[in-house]
Amino acid sequence: MKRSTFRPAFAALVILLAAFSCGKKTNEFSVDLDVKGITSDHASVTVFGLRDSVQIPSDNPKYISLPVTDGKVSFSGTTPQPAVLRLTFSDDRQFFKYVGRGYFPNKASSLWFVVGPGTKLKMSGDLTGKNFVDMYPSGDFENKMFARLSSALFPVQSRMGDIAVSLEVDSTLTPDAKEALRKESEALEACSDSLRRDFVSKNPSCIAALWLMEDMLVRSQMEPSEIEPLLEKVAPKYHENYFYYTVAGRVEGAKLASVGAPCPRLAGDDMEGKPFDIKDCRGKYVILDFWGTWCGACLQGMPAMRAFRDKYADKLMIVGIANDKDKEQVRECMRKNGMDWTNLMQGKGEDDFVATFNVQGFPTKIVLDPRGTIVYRGSGESEEFYAEVEKILEGK
Repeated sequence: MKRSTFRPAFAALVILLAAFSCGKKTNEFSVDLDVKGITSDHASVTVFGLRDSVQIPSDNPKYISLPVTDGKVSFSGTTPQPAVLRLTFSDDRQFFKYVGRGYFPNKASSLWFVVGPGTKLKMSGDLTGKNFVDMYPSGDFENKMFARLSSALFPVQSRMGDIAVSLEVDSTLTPDAKEALRKESEALEACSDSLRRDFVSKNPSCIAALWLMEDMLVRSQMEPSEIEPLLEKVAPKYHENYFYYTVAGRVEGAKLASVGAPCPRLAGDDMEGKPFDIKDCRGKYVILDFWGTWCGACLQGMPAMRAFRDKYADKLMIVGIANDKDKEQVRECMRKNGMDWTNLMQGKGEDDFVATFNVQGFPTKIVLDPRGTIVYRGSGESEEFYAEVEKILEGK
């Protein structure tokens, strides 16, 4: 009797546990690719989204390199939320728009797709004879939407890259031929802009659109005022995603960090671990310098900025915000470049100061008056910036 009643009870428990296991959400994802027509023996992966939380086993977490065997690439990882991955077939000149040792950056030179909790992505394609990665994801909703965007956009962008290379290296082109290519490129740029705007307008509730909104904001291809009404159409389930809150932060930052507005919150520990608050700088003009150790133009401009600070030391100070992750690398760079002023790391979430101040390029410099009001914004390195700030400091 005991035996006969035990078995049904045990079976019921097994069924319940199996049901629970099947319904349990996992953060794991896997990617299996089979790509014909490539020669690369390894590929690199770049994460766009909540980068620090996307874990892909690699010997070097800062540079994820994967082996490619006969065009096959397989890897797995974990992520708490959907992210965009870019896979680049390394050392394969087939897809890059090369000019000498350099090349024109082009999204169509890589394979793009979305991974999220539970994603099991399988892709296959033949790129034989192709000069861009004419291959697109499928499967779940997010990847189908990314494919809808990229399959329309990337051929256009690839052709723009081809034209740029031809104009740079083809010495046989006549003036008329060059002009024809320039006109074609302008038409393609207009087409590309139209495709992107149309996609985010019609499909705001997907990872592809949110990724694209951030990309266009950073590249100044859409104004925050154009993005704001689109965010209102995004489904609530995306509101916790990195792309949504980063875009929303930039839109808000554009309003809060515009000329004439009071300086947004800027506080935290500096590179020496000492607490800092921009409010403590009241009484002096301040140059907020958004820079990075990787930014050549930023570092080249440091001597001029230091000399300008020294010239007006009685009324001006500099506060740097480093767009980096490695504090030791930032400290070493500060030492080498004589950056003897306060610096903070960019931060994350609510402390992502690059988003808070809607910084769209590096270097970006924002000038505060002694009351903490934003009185000037500039990007790049130029003598004009210091000429304009000098007028402000001297009341002209």
